[in-house]
Amino acid sequence: MKLNALNTMLKAGCLTLVVSACVPSSAQAQMTWTDKGFVNVNFGAQTGSDELTSQSTFSIYDENGSLSTAQDVGGGGLFDFSAGYKVWKNLALGIGYSHSGSDADVAIAASVPDPVFFDRPRSLSAVSSGAKHSENVVHIQATWIVPVTDAIDVGFSFGPSFYSVSQDIPTAITVTEPGPTLNQTTVTEESESGVGFNLGMDVNYFFTSRFGAGLLMRYTHASVDLPSASDSLGVGGFQIGVGARVRF
Repeated sequence: MKLNALNTMLKAGCLTLVVSACVPSSAQAQMTWTDKGFVNVNFGAQTGSDELTSQSTFSIYDENGSLSTAQDVGGGGLFDFSAGYKVWKNLALGIGYSHSGSDADVAIAASVPDPVFFDRPRSLSAVSSGAKHSENVVHIQATWIVPVTDAIDVGFSFGPSFYSVSQDIPTAITVTEPGPTLNQTTVTEESESGVGFNLGMDVNYFFTSRFGAGLLMRYTHASVDLPSASDSLGVGGFQIGVGARVRF
């Protein structure tokens, strides 16, 4: 799914570059971006998901038990803010911030010691709900802005993305007997950072020379290594949003 989204955006970008190359030079002169900078605000959604698995141990009845978890980590709602300043012709350099978050059910498989007999573990399977996932990302962006008409322009952006990720992971349980059956889950919020990239396209329409609205389409990705996770967690995904545009 992530590769399909990236391929779609690359095709769209290539098509726009081809169209721009075919425009006569006199029209090209009229397509110079004349503003000094921009501010964009978007609300939308982030798609894509990755499976997060973890392994941990817990103590009960003076003996250690083991706990395995699995959950699908998705994107959820998106807030995005960015600003940039022109440095050369149609090129602007800027910075952005985005936040996305979601929650998910966690499948739990545990080996629980017996309260009476030593070294006689019992199996337990259960589901814990409401594990929260959060991504706070700072994007450094180079944006090439192509005016299409006096009221419409398209921006193509790329650059590095710096992720701060927090994730709820069940790390211990308590049980009721006989059974055992799950009584309570101890959830640990783990945090980690990572560096990835962003590649996006903005289509904007302006009601006046300064104010308008736009559509954001962007793919961003990174990997983080959470302390309890069995493998790296892929974060980011295809983002789509709409919002306000300001030129100055």
